[in-house]
Amino acid sequence: MTTTNREPVAIVGMGCRLPGGIISPAGLWEALLEGRDCVTRIPEHRWKQMVKHLHPDQVPGQPFPAGVVDVDAFDREFFGIGPDEAAEMDPQQKLLLETIYEALADASLRPSSLAESATGVYVGAASTDQASVNFGAGHRAGTHTGSGAGMAILANRVSFLLDLSGPSLTFDTACSSSLTALHYAVRDLRAGAVETAVVAGTNILTSPVITASFVEAGVLAWDGRCRPFDAQAAGYVRSEGTVVLVLTRAERAREQGRRVWAQVAGTAIGHGGASRHLLRPRAERQTAVIRQALADAAVHPDRVGWAQAHGTGTRAGDRIEAIALAEALGRGTPVPVGSVKAALGHLEGGAGALGVMVAALAVHHGQIPPTLHHRTLRHRVKGLVRVPTTVEDWPTGEDPGQERTRVAGVSSFGFGGANAHAVITQAPAVEPPLEQDPMPLPETVLLSAHSSAALASAAERLAERAPQGRSVGTVADTCLAHGPHHRHRAAVVAADLGTLVQGLRSIQDGAPNADVVDPGRAADLRPQTVFVYTGHGGHHPDAGAELLRVPAFAHVLHEAREKLAEHTGYPVWEPGQGITSFTDAQHCTFLAQVALTALLADRGIVPDLVLGHSVGEIAAAHTAGALPLDSAARVLAHRSRLLGGLTEAGGLLAVRAGVEETGEFLAAYDGRVSIASYSAPRVQVVAGPHGDLLHLHAALDSEGVWSRPVADVIPAHSPAVDPLVSALEQALFGLRVQAPRVPIISTAYPHEGTAEAEMWGTAYWAAQARQPVRFTDALHRAVDIPGGPMVFVEIGPRTLLVEHIAHTLGDTVHRPVAATADPTTFAHAIGELYTRGVTPTGPAHRAHPDLVIAPGWDRTRASTAGTVPGQVPAPTPDGVAEHLTAEVCRLLHLPDGLDMTASWTELGLESHQLLQLTSRLRRVPAWRHVNIRLFLPSRPLSRVVEDLQALFPAPSTLSAGRPSVLP
Repeated sequence: MTTTNREPVAIVGMGCRLPGGIISPAGLWEALLEGRDCVTRIPEHRWKQMVKHLHPDQVPGQPFPAGVVDVDAFDREFFGIGPDEAAEMDPQQKLLLETIYEALADASLRPSSLAESATGVYVGAASTDQASVNFGAGHRAGTHTGSGAGMAILANRVSFLLDLSGPSLTFDTACSSSLTALHYAVRDLRAGAVETAVVAGTNILTSPVITASFVEAGVLAWDGRCRPFDAQAAGYVRSEGTVVLVLTRAERAREQGRRVWAQVAGTAIGHGGASRHLLRPRAERQTAVIRQALADAAVHPDRVGWAQAHGTGTRAGDRIEAIALAEALGRGTPVPVGSVKAALGHLEGGAGALGVMVAALAVHHGQIPPTLHHRTLRHRVKGLVRVPTTVEDWPTGEDPGQERTRVAGVSSFGFGGANAHAVITQAPAVEPPLEQDPMPLPETVLLSAHSSAALASAAERLAERAPQGRSVGTVADTCLAHGPHHRHRAAVVAADLGTLVQGLRSIQDGAPNADVVDPGRAADLRPQTVFVYTGHGGHHPDAGAELLRVPAFAHVLHEAREKLAEHTGYPVWEPGQGITSFTDAQHCTFLAQVALTALLADRGIVPDLVLGHSVGEIAAAHTAGALPLDSAARVLAHRSRLLGGLTEAGGLLAVRAGVEETGEFLAAYDGRVSIASYSAPRVQVVAGPHGDLLHLHAALDSEGVWSRPVADVIPAHSPAVDPLVSALEQALFGLRVQAPRVPIISTAYPHEGTAEAEMWGTAYWAAQARQPVRFTDALHRAVDIPGGPMVFVEIGPRTLLVEHIAHTLGDTVHRPVAATADPTTFAHAIGELYTRGVTPTGPAHRAHPDLVIAPGWDRTRASTAGTVPGQVPAPTPDGVAEHLTAEVCRLLHLPDGLDMTASWTELGLESHQLLQLTSRLRRVPAWRHVNIRLFLPSRPLSRVVEDLQALFPAPSTLSAGRPSVLP
């Protein structure tokens, strides 16, 4: 059957779990080119369980040869799956879930982005091994027994977890299952029924019975080697694993700028019909399906450069397939064919998807991989096919100078006669990322996972892949744009790839590294971000000089300089120039602050609350929206000009003492020295004449009290400013102000409302220069604002206030973050904010689809293999409450324990969880008939405990004179 819409479908993502420890497309391609044999034997621990299900006459001398994967490894907590459910889950479900997340990462798709979308899931599978366990004789059925082994759940669980609205289908056509699934996915994509399709093929070998059946049928290789089309071929080797393909329409992939591995140009399915017997294929029917697929693709047969054959190594199967291929392609020369089964074994239900993956890699790389174990072509297929045994470049056709789109065919044939074929074509190449190593400035690479162990795993995988990004900038943007943002987070600050990889390895190993922002666990809710603008003292000539390379910083700094120059009447300081006066220092602080704020905003980091220390309050008011940039520049220009005239009037002295103690020290100076800044509970800054400050400094030193003069300052926020208040008010007459858009706390009047525009007018700024800075009061006012956790960010040329904030607020908040004009410190600040739950939104323009941000998995937990036990240890009557608590805690996270006065509804249990709890309780022999009615909605758990205790048999009393019988 052909369709009127022949638009190719793009394979934008691929993932796999395959024998030989292969867990990525790159790993598969490497194994194929190396000619690696990934077939081994069933592991001993698994074989001990499997052999019990074999008839004694069919037990071999050693475990069956097979291609195996670790079917027990599963990060159930990532998917929110409990231990009981995981124990009864088909391993294919587990393999599918993890592999699909990896394939979506390979497609640069966040799983959450697909929620409620018309995304279809099409799974091909033929293994029902888990059903033999869950539905076996004597197995105690639980609430998850059916869903654990149901074939429909292979697709349905994926759709459920990703919240998809498209088709959710599992196909079983035996060995052609996953290629049949691909056919229907392509059809739905072309019809517009789905936007994205997830196609998967999967297989497991946990039951030995079907293997024994195939041994009896004579289709398995006795020596454990599959030799497709070879004279010594004796059958195939069964294999397990999972392959996932993420598809979308080619035009949509192009519009979204996605990397495309290859395109599915056409597909077809059919059946062999009435052959000599059910298991015998028919060449003419295979030929028909191949021709239909070529017609669907609008591809001439002579364009096919290579075919990934079904190639099982059975004599009849290989011969008939060779005839079918030669007839369908109509060649005068043998058709180049290969079969991945030689290296990995036969994935059966997953074989078609694996064949497509191999073909996609081949047309993508322009190479034909060798077929393992092939030595001599079978006599009856000579002239029909040839089997490359070394790596070959893709054939160029009759005209070597003419570039032709590479085309491959993929065949998959079910043992019941269901045939499928796909035509895979080369996709347009995506330009590689720009190579730039090292970067001109340090970058922040963000990393996250759902647990600390998974974070180490994610760091390991990124360390392996990061060099593919060719620059730290590409890695940083790709991690931000395409990576997940879970609660366990870390960051690496680096300018070159070598430093980045070392940092990632440090996260992997849990080793200290100065370039690593220590891993942290972000809060459940995004914390409120408080921007705190530093006052005078952080200035330096090079403040912001390196950051001028960043347009977002440079543009705002230059704009602010121009506004400031309009009010000073002369060109003002710029980064790189010397700072020769108090005025220059004030200008430096303000310019750096507004530019840093713009740089943070460019990354999507904006404040929920602001406050500023002294001159920093001007930038804070501008950020809040109370002062437009022109007004902020006007305040700064006149304030700094007037205050600069106080240089000879005095200075500042920092004192390490409490407020009352400091007041006692100042009493001797008759008001000439006063507290200018309440900086921290044990740090005050006092202002006064130079002589008095010198005397005070000596007196404090003799008392053993630490103090230090503050360099290059004037006695601001003290009576020395009184003569200037009127002049400043006149200079700012008619100042344009607005109502703040962002809440702001005044450090001059911390307890007054600040929401009205009038608050920020001329009178405020005239008084603000005279009033002491009540920084500690402003901080306490901030943390009293409801809304959850807070993170404080100091903004200025250098850090000045971090220690004061930490000293004032203690453990009530995390250690403050310093976002300064030093590029490395600023990059660290982005990482620190990220680890605390503030996720940047940009930049992302350098993100590249070639770099895959793979999820990390937590393998530290105990294996979930096996089945749920039929019984659990019975508690004593006195231990019922403890037993019930343990069972409820399996279902709910209860850090404070179980409240026995609460009912199940008050605890937050869902009805399906109550069913699980009841099923678990029935495993205690005395409670095997417990009914769910035991848990009435309003009934406290203490009553449930009493009823469970009452179900224990009463203790028996021995008759007098009768001896006891000990077990």
